[in-house]
Amino acid sequence: MRPSLTRRMLAPVVCLLVGLSASLVVVSGAPSAAATRVKPGNPLTWTKAAPGGYTPTFGPKFNNPYGNKTARRRLVTNVIRTIDSSPGYVRPKTASGALAPCPSNPRLWPSEIKISLYSIADRAFVDALIRASRRCVSVQLLMNNHLDATTSRSWGRLLAALGNDRSKRSWTRRCIGGCRGHAVLHSKFYLFSRAGRARNTVMVGSSNMTSNAVKVQYNDLFTANGNSALYGQYKKIFNEMKRDQVVSNPLRVVTAGRYTSTFYPYPAANARTDRTRAALNSIRCTGARGAGIKGRSVLYINMHSWHGPRGRYLAERVRTMYNRGCHVRILYSFMGKRTYNLLTRGTGPRMVARRVLFPGPRGRVAAKYSHMKMFAVAGRVGSDRSSWVTWTGSNNWADRSIHGDEVTIRIPSLSVYRAYVKNWKAMRARRSSPVWAIYPEPGGGGRAPD
Repeated sequence: MRPSLTRRMLAPVVCLLVGLSASLVVVSGAPSAAATRVKPGNPLTWTKAAPGGYTPTFGPKFNNPYGNKTARRRLVTNVIRTIDSSPGYVRPKTASGALAPCPSNPRLWPSEIKISLYSIADRAFVDALIRASRRCVSVQLLMNNHLDATTSRSWGRLLAALGNDRSKRSWTRRCIGGCRGHAVLHSKFYLFSRAGRARNTVMVGSSNMTSNAVKVQYNDLFTANGNSALYGQYKKIFNEMKRDQVVSNPLRVVTAGRYTSTFYPYPAANARTDRTRAALNSIRCTGARGAGIKGRSVLYINMHSWHGPRGRYLAERVRTMYNRGCHVRILYSFMGKRTYNLLTRGTGPRMVARRVLFPGPRGRVAAKYSHMKMFAVAGRVGSDRSSWVTWTGSNNWADRSIHGDEVTIRIPSLSVYRAYVKNWKAMRARRSSPVWAIYPEPGGGGRAPD
């Protein structure tokens, strides 16, 4: 065969391969057509691939509602890139020319995505999930019932694409009144069995996939990879939530390596039994070595909603910690005036309490605020005199938060502590005020100024 003829015959093949490589990342070890004849009826012969080559990294990420588009969408983009890097199948065509159907057997699903959140209003996020399901990834998502297909066109688009049959590979569902309790689904966690080079990825934090989460709120998402026990715990809770049935004794406190996760509801919580109060009780204000400030523990708090009876007994504990010598640093959004006074009245420089809630030009509705629910300590925690521990998740310091589906994760890590404190300081410097005030949330949510 003449060389010129050979080149003409190979050119279309080369172009096709280049086009595929530009949009798909083939997963290492997956069978290829060259090694195994692709059979439309046998997914074991199909190539595994993903349109993205991103691997989520350990630690927290934060958005900045005052920043440019990239900074505002940092968390949403991180989740979308992870979705696009979850491997699926390159589905072959059948004899009729149609794409081969995705397998119904869970053992043949190329990867799994399970998501719990309060709100969806981001089309790019939804489109990424639809793309994933079309390449046979198992996509399962739970959302609270305050939105529907009319009020959230993004969720309506996802429902139309996936349906809500929980016996299928992919589906989406709104929990009726919370998933495991009687209030709301407020947990925000994102689970990926595979994404890039990562396995068993768990993301936990405050961020929904909405325009408010991007443009109005400060949010966080903490990522852990490769901890199969942690991933299994969150998957188990998700599978319990998807039944959408009230669970007796729903509180779950589970440990996986260095992580401890607390899953709510816990309607019986009070000042004596509250899990958040117990976490604060574990902090000792003096006797620190190598952590804290001159032998005293320092507590950073960044709280979206802090009010009501629960908010006050948690504030009483924080005030006691200050009285015992702790340094206390607070950023807050929606805080009751009585709670604020309890924390700040008669205090000195060891107590900092600053508002990051600000209205728009008309001064009526909140335009920027923190949506985070975290606290972190450097100092003496339990018997450890040199600790750096961070707690984050979806649980506000308010009454409603013990009745709904919520989650808090405890992370003992110096690097994680430093990242949250650095973000706390950046938020304080960007815009904060020592003067108490309160404004309704966009859309009329609001918080009562008890």
